[in-house]
Amino acid sequence: MNAMEISSKYGIYEKRFEKVFEQFRENLETNIDIGASFSVYSNNKALINLAGGYKNKDKTEPWSLDTTVCVHSTGKGVVAMCLALLIDRGLLNLDEAVANYWPEFGSKSKGNISVKTLLSHQAGLFAWKEKMIEEDFLNWDYCVGLLANQETLHEPNSEICYHAKSIGFLIGELVKRITGNSIGKFLKDELADPLNVACTIGTPAEKHINIAELMNSKNLNDAFKEPNNIDEYVMKAFLNPGNRTRTANTAKFREAEIPALNCHSNSSSLAKLYDHFFNNEFVSKSTFKKITSIEVRGNDQVMKRPMQWSPVGFSIGGGKLFGESSHAFGHTGWGGSMAFTDPDNNLSVAYAMNLLTGSMLGDHRAMKLVELTYECL
Repeated sequence: MNAMEISSKYGIYEKRFEKVFEQFRENLETNIDIGASFSVYSNNKALINLAGGYKNKDKTEPWSLDTTVCVHSTGKGVVAMCLALLIDRGLLNLDEAVANYWPEFGSKSKGNISVKTLLSHQAGLFAWKEKMIEEDFLNWDYCVGLLANQETLHEPNSEICYHAKSIGFLIGELVKRITGNSIGKFLKDELADPLNVACTIGTPAEKHINIAELMNSKNLNDAFKEPNNIDEYVMKAFLNPGNRTRTANTAKFREAEIPALNCHSNSSSLAKLYDHFFNNEFVSKSTFKKITSIEVRGNDQVMKRPMQWSPVGFSIGGGKLFGESSHAFGHTGWGGSMAFTDPDNNLSVAYAMNLLTGSMLGDHRAMKLVELTYECL
């Protein structure tokens, strides 16, 4: 058994992970991070559970182990777990047409689009054709109605196009049609409350005091400054509408359900969720194998790089960011957050922070912490 070292300031870690702790502390002391958390779980136990820095720009509110923050698209991995439950219960069939669950979706020749085509970013609904503004995301019926009534942007199954923002509304409406509940309510009832973790989509006002303030780094928008990367796919998927950090810090944004964008959690809760999902027969072995397999691989026209998507939207592999296993599954988030499970090494890892950087995949802070974690195994 590894001796557990306790840092009175930053949390706990097994002694063998000393280098990870030192890197985490250095990130905060050098302002690479303002406030952050990093956790590694295995077999229902925290091997590393660190948190520190500050929740706010003025550095007057300390970041604690239970501080939460908006993790943007990292929440899509949690949404995929919700879908896994529905599949395992026989309520959702990946091969069925989406329109069988949501009849209005079948308009404009979309009646044959399967659930797995939609969830693996191949449906051609990666953006709205209508001009959108941020406030539109507060109107659920408007957002899903537009998507249901529009034609696809490409022939389904002909291209891989990450549905950066639209996928949350599409999945959320699918869940609502099947269960009668919003995705936020389903997450609360089926995952967050039973496992006693801090993970919300639609965060009630009384919990806002515990949410860290998001901040922009100087290079936040670098991802959108490279001319070779900016084309109609990127413009449509990411910038209609754009999402501003100041909007994400508002009460309205936090309280709304915007599943692709506004999951609020922390590294401990995310790592615990992934660990439970892998180790506790959360779903049957056959369902688990199905939903963590590769549904499609190839160049993603929105992400501008090769991607491997599972039938429920997990990113598979993930390169160095997801450790050393080609079977690792998880999701990254705008600004640097991420969470994944490496099934080959039985590790579930998560990183959350409030200083947003411009990397959409492979944030250097997370990558270094992951790299050192594997060095210490």
